Amino acid sequence: MHTIPGLCIDRRLRLAAITCVLGVFSPFAGAQPENSDPAIHYDRYTPSQLEAVCEAMSSTRYISGLTDGGWGTLGIGGKTYYYRSACYMELVRRTGRAELCAKVVERRSLLGDGSNHSPKACAAVAAAYQAREKQSAEDVAAFKASVEGAFKISELQVQILPGGRWRVEVHTEGQRVGNYQLQLVKVRDGAILREETVALSRPENFQWELSRAEVVAGTSLPNIFPMAVRMSYLVPASASRPAAEHSTGIRNFTLSAE
Repeated sequence: MHTIPGLCIDRRLRLAAITCVLGVFSPFAGAQPENSDPAIHYDRYTPSQLEAVCEAMSSTRYISGLTDGGWGTLGIGGKTYYYRSACYMELVRRTGRAELCAKVVERRSLLGDGSNHSPKACAAVAAAYQAREKQSAEDVAAFKASVEGAFKISELQVQILPGGRWRVEVHTEGQRVGNYQLQLVKVRDGAILREETVALSRPENFQWELSRAEVVAGTSLPNIFPMAVRMSYLVPASASRPAAEHSTGIRNFTLSAE
C-alpha cells in the first residue's frame, strides 16, 4: 500500500486543528474531573474547618452540566455548579448560617442547570435548618413540661431479716399524676428481681422482700451484690409525640451474703 507523504501531513494538521477548536469550545475546558470534587471529602472537616476549606477554594473551578447527570436525565444537560458554592451550601446545610449564602454563586450554562447551587437554593437550605432547630427546641421544651414534677425516689432503706433475707423499702415524692414503673435490679447480671407498674397521684412507699437464694443464685464468692432500684414515669402520648419512658432516678445499694 502506497502513502502520499503530503496527504499524511495534511491529515495530521487537520486533526490538530480540529483538536484545538474542540479545546476552545468544549464545555469541559474549564471543568474539573468529577473525582476531584472536594465534596467527597466534606466528612473530614468540622464546620469551622470546612469554612476555611471553602474560603480557600478557587472561585472558578466548576463541574459542567455534561459531567453530572447530563443529557440522559434532562435531555439537554445536567447540574452545573462551582465547587466553592457547593462547599458553602454544605456548610449552610450543617449550620443554618444564612449569611453564607451571599458567597454562593450560581453558574449558568447552556448545557447545565445551576439553580440547585444558587443564593435562592442556599436560603431555602438555611431556612429548613432553622425550622428543624426551632421544632427541636419546641419539642424539648414540651417534653420537659410534660415530665415536670414527676415522682421520684426520695429515700431507700434496706433491712436484714432473719434467715438471710432482706427487705427493701422505697419512698417516693412528686406531684405529677400518672403511671410509673419501679424495678429492683441485680446489677451484676442485669436480672430484674422485682417490677411494678403503679398509678401515682400522691407520694407512696413500696417494699419488697428478697430471699438469699434469688440474690445469690449460685454465684461464687465474693458474695457482694450491687443492686439498684430504678423508677420511670410512663409519659402518655400526645398529638405530636408518641408515648415514652422517662427515668426519674436510680438508687444504688449493695447486699452482702457473707
